[in-house]
Amino acid sequence: MSRYGRASARLYSLLIDPLLRKLRERITALCIAEGVTAALDIACATGAQCRSLHSAGIRSTGIDLAPEMIAAARRISPPEIEYLIGSALELPFPDGTFPGTILSLCLHEHPFSEQDRMVAEAVRVTRPGGAVIVAEYSPPRRPRPEWWLINAIERVVGKEHFRNFRKFVRAGGIVRLEPLLPSIGRRVSIFGGGVTILVARVPKRAA
Repeated sequence: MSRYGRASARLYSLLIDPLLRKLRERITALCIAEGVTAALDIACATGAQCRSLHSAGIRSTGIDLAPEMIAAARRISPPEIEYLIGSALELPFPDGTFPGTILSLCLHEHPFSEQDRMVAEAVRVTRPGGAVIVAEYSPPRRPRPEWWLINAIERVVGKEHFRNFRKFVRAGGIVRLEPLLPSIGRRVSIFGGGVTILVARVPKRAA
């Protein structure tokens, strides 16, 4: 059962999406730079990243476990964007389906075992030679106002969510995910260093 309701989907669309606009735009720019022509946004929520990709001419697909989020995404997105209800722990796609996959601020709220599985699934459905883009928290050495805002937002989401967030931060944030990814090329920091975006390339198959 989804832990989100219609009110949560509306709140996400009205409050969270605007705060993350800079992140969405940066991810879209990275997709363009990496030559990604089609991408899967995993845990897409209300579809803001998919719409950003679509506006840039990148074919986008979004998947989320919450029916309420998918319903909201479908209501406010162009019909060309495909949305599916499904689990990031077991993506309903064959190996190597997408030129690019995106995991954006959706890992920290899960236990480590689930984070690892989500990353593995993203890599699995990415085409050889394609890009896996992961955006997650990276605790700065000297916290800036952006970091305190991030903590405040994570705290109000829920006790279990915040507990997993704190564990993730104590483990170094996105650093703990790096060994799970194939060859990391680009690395971009935003929000005062509080969020890092990694771009990893799935190895091409030997001829």
